[in-house]
Amino acid sequence: MTIVGFVGNGTSFEVLSHLLHKAGTEILHWQPDHIPTDNANTSLPAHVQKAELEQMASVPLIFYAVPIHLARQTGRQLGDVISGRQIIVHTSRSLEPATLKSVSEILKEETPTQRFGFLNGPAEIADIQANKPAALVCASLFPEVHDLVEDSLHSENLRIYRNNDLTGAEISAAYGHIVAMLAGIGSGLELGTSLQATLFARGLAEISRFVTFRGSYERTAFGLAGAGNLYADTHRQGSKAFQLGEFLAVREQNKQSTDPAAIRDQFGAIGQDLLSLLDSLNSATLHADLSLHLLRAAHATAFGHQKPTQAIHHLVTLPAQYE
Repeated sequence: MTIVGFVGNGTSFEVLSHLLHKAGTEILHWQPDHIPTDNANTSLPAHVQKAELEQMASVPLIFYAVPIHLARQTGRQLGDVISGRQIIVHTSRSLEPATLKSVSEILKEETPTQRFGFLNGPAEIADIQANKPAALVCASLFPEVHDLVEDSLHSENLRIYRNNDLTGAEISAAYGHIVAMLAGIGSGLELGTSLQATLFARGLAEISRFVTFRGSYERTAFGLAGAGNLYADTHRQGSKAFQLGEFLAVREQNKQSTDPAAIRDQFGAIGQDLLSLLDSLNSATLHADLSLHLLRAAHATAFGHQKPTQAIHHLVTLPAQYE
């Protein structure tokens, strides 16, 4: 039986622990004390074994699902016990504030291993639990990372795609939150399907421009980490970023201000992480020769410089341009 380690919790843990169990993979789970747990569900599933930090040294593959603001601290602890022979695959769709470093870059600095992967995609927990088909993408520079991930997750209802553009996949997944937030504003203002489709299409174009700007491959934005995640983000109830956009739209309709404090109060650490991502991306690209209209609109709205209706009006009245 394959044995893997798992660090952290949240939706990624819920999805992957279920998939790993279906594949017959045993899970050793280490929950750092500084990472909060969901008070409504503090017990581990029966197929997951609680582990101490030191036990992470015994597994060849570690899945890493840690909030971005705790990724470096947790990585430093993990780095004290693991070796350079081990593989870490993270699931984070965010970038470190100020530095815009991905979790794989953070772990490269904080741990002795140099073999990393990013596992993500539109795999909804409701579909997984109902044994419906799903797909994920594993991005890594190392073939052995792909092999080990596929071996640990292999099942008839899950397809795992390979991608060797690690940075591009991480950036695409993170930037998708920006587009999802604007789609949430459109939904909250009930502006219709045409606008949503336009935001989806132009959002992918903007993601691809930023991915290329960071030295990665344009096509990665149109794979599962980019387009796949964005579709899931804006489908049904949508992601937290989508719900945040709806929240801002409703506040405007109720004649309430849109400001960072309201976002933090409503969405807690998730809201703060999105605000930090928005601010860091905006600051880092202000003087770049890039057309990032969606990023500018999302930043202006989240930080109270523009009302949601003003942001959408600005986007739809921009000068005509070629696709």
